[in-house]
Amino acid sequence: MTNSNNDVDVNTLIKIYNQKISTLTNQNILLEAKLTTVMTDFNDEKTQLAAKALEWQEKYENLAAEVEAE
Repeated sequence: MTNSNNDVDVNTLIKIYNQKISTLTNQNILLEAKLTTVMTDFNDEKTQLAAKALEWQEKYENLAAEVEAE
């Protein structure tokens, strides 16, 4: 009763399955770390841009006040 479909060693099958799961899990963790890094960098840049926009808004308002005073 030797059938080619039954000629798979279960231990080998489990070993390969676990290797694939491990590889996919490691890739997933790496992608999560990259995503977190990109999100952190984005939030830092957004904060800096908001601060710069506020700075320019204050300069504009000061210049507008000076022009109105003249």
